[in-house]
Formats: sequence, C-alpha cells, structure tokens
Amino acid sequence: FLKKFDMETKKTWDVAVIGAGPGGAVASYHLSNQGYDVLLLDKESFPRYKTCGGALSKKVKRFLIVNYDSLKGNEVYGAEFSFKGGDSFRIETKFPIAKLIHREVFDKELLDLAVSKGANFHGNEKVVRVCFENDVLHLLTKKGIDYKAKVVIGADGPRGISARFLNPGNFMPMGIALEEEVEIKGLKDSKIAYLDFGRFPWGYGWIFPKEGLSSVGCGAILRHEKISLAEKFKEFKERFNFIPEHSKGVKAHLLPYYGKFPYRRAGNRILLVGDAARFMDPFLGEGIFYALMSGTFAAQAVHHAFNRGEDVGKTYLSLINREIIDELEHAAWMADFVYPRLQLGYKTLKRSRELGLLYIEVMSGNLSYQDFNKRLFSTMKRIGKKKLSS
Repeated sequence: FLKKFDMETKKTWDVAVIGAGPGGAVASYHLSNQGYDVLLLDKESFPRYKTCGGALSKKVKRFLIVNYDSLKGNEVYGAEFSFKGGDSFRIETKFPIAKLIHREVFDKELLDLAVSKGANFHGNEKVVRVCFENDVLHLLTKKGIDYKAKVVIGADGPRGISARFLNPGNFMPMGIALEEEVEIKGLKDSKIAYLDFGRFPWGYGWIFPKEGLSSVGCGAILRHEKISLAEKFKEFKERFNFIPEHSKGVKAHLLPYYGKFPYRRAGNRILLVGDAARFMDPFLGEGIFYALMSGTFAAQAVHHAFNRGEDVGKTYLSLINREIIDELEHAAWMADFVYPRLQLGYKTLKRSRELGLLYIEVMSGNLSYQDFNKRLFSTMKRIGKKKLSS
C-alpha cells in the first residue's frame, strides 16, 4: 500500500479530475477507456447523499455511459401544474417525460464504471489548493498530499477550488434550492410530476414521486425579493400529506444558473464542467444533462490535445460554445421573458393545450430551446388570431 501511495504522489498524472459527480465520472470514464492515467478526487466517499430533484430526460442518452432503460427510477408521463397551490391543471402524455432517480445510486454507478476502466479514485480527498508550476499543475489536498497532473478537469461545483482558481474573487449570483426526500401518503398519481409556480421568484416548487422516498423541493433566484425561502417551502408542503418521521431532512444547495456573466471556463490547462462551469438551465433548472455533456466534451478536448497537439482550452471552448452555450442562452432568454410575467404566462399555458404540450416537449428533451422559442411565438400569434376572429 505504501509503495503504491508513494508512486501515486510522485508521478505526474495525465489528467486529474476534481469531483466525482456525473461530469467528473463521465470524463474519467472516457479518458481512462482511451488509456490515459486518470486520477479522480472527491471530498466525499461514495455512495453519498446528493441534494437534487433527480429528473433525467431521455436526451441524456447521447452522453450517458450506462443504459438509460436499465436505470432504476420512476418514469413519469406528464405533469400537474398549479399556481400558489391552486388553479391546477394537468397535461398527460403517452411517452415518459423523465425518469426520476436517486442521485446516490446513479452517481455511484457512473463512478464504478469509470473505475472499471482504470480511473484511480480517491474519496475523502478534498483539494484545497491548485497551482501551476514548471508546466505542471499541483493539487494540494486537505491531507497535505501534493498530486501533479498535466491537465485538470474541475467538476467540483460552483464554489469548488477549480472554479475559484480560474475566477478568483468572482462571486456571481446564485440561485438557492431546498430539497427533502420524504415519504408522501395519498399522492393522487405517482406517474405525474407536480410543479407549483408563483411562490418562488424565478423558480418553482416540485414533487417528484420516486421509488421509496420522493423528492420535494423548490428552487428560486432571489434578486431583489425579500422573502424567506424556508417559509415559502413550508407553505408549499402543507398541501400534501408528508410523513415527517420518514424524511432525510431539508437540505440546501446553490443553483449556478447560466447567465451572461464574465466567467472563465478554461485556462492554464484547467477545464470546468457541470456546475463548476455554471451549466445549469436558468428556465427549468436542469443540470445533470449539461454535466454529462460538458464532461464528455472535456474528455474529447483532452484527447485531441494529447493526440493532435491542439490547445486543450481552445478546443473545449469551441465544443461548449457550439453545443451548450448557444442552447443555454436561449433558455436564459426564455427565463427573462416568462418569469417577470409569470401569472399571465401561467394563465396562457392553462388555456392553450398546444402551449402546454410545447412546455412538456422541452421538459422531456424532445425540443430544444431554440426551436421552442420559435414555435412559442408562432403558436401565440395563431392563438391571438383565433381570438380576434371569434
């Protein structure tokens, strides 16, 4: 053991990945599978509890390293919408719009696959300092260990050491989510997702029925509003029959929503992925898909750098600008358009099944934001003309 430990600290790894969530695990999987020496570090051991709604749409299939259909989870066929607990309506589909999974199980499965391909995983190993010396990146951990790597992929969240290294002193605004995994009795339908609007600024409350404990949560972006998110969350939960003794307790986490902020995602041979790169959909709050996508792109950029001599940062930025940034900018535009007019938007959504189905198509990943925005306005024009002629 001591000999192996000494070798791991003295060697210079091809790639060190900080953070073993979906983005870090997927990047480690691909690079290890291609024969690179990969060191994967995380501040926690796995499996570990992760605050997250855990909704996976089928669009993740493109970047998933496991079989989507074999994943354990509850498939939901539509959603029930409400506004501050009332004025509810439901849209049901013949196809599943999402699979609701438990993150501790899902993340551990991805990590195990990365390790099976040769990634060296060190849990309970928090990186506290990153520096670039003599053309090598040094990662100093809380245990006092100095690991060395040629390239680093930062998948350790929006306040992690990798994001802070590339963006020192940069405290961009964050949303906040509260989430609780709890047993619910008497839920009308376990094959429907429940979404409540109007209570939470620039966000919504949700109930995602899962196998075992369900996910109950809310997400909000507090700009100028002076409200207690905890009180609003409590208010939201009063509609439902919770079994408090069967709960993991309320957990909070940051929502690093995408916005047009000055933010570095690559530099000094460090690539940020997932939440560390602020790749969170600012309209729906989805993050897992973008973590998987950016982790895959980071692995591609590293492979091209080693094989073709390409600049790893430039290659990565080219990939994410084309496929991630463009889509998230359309999502940000939609958030800026809808949330300031939420009550009117909700009434319009309720009146028009066509608009409701468009919303479901985006949720399920069958429709991009770019296409959604185009179809939204053509649909609204059509609805307006019908009203004028009637």
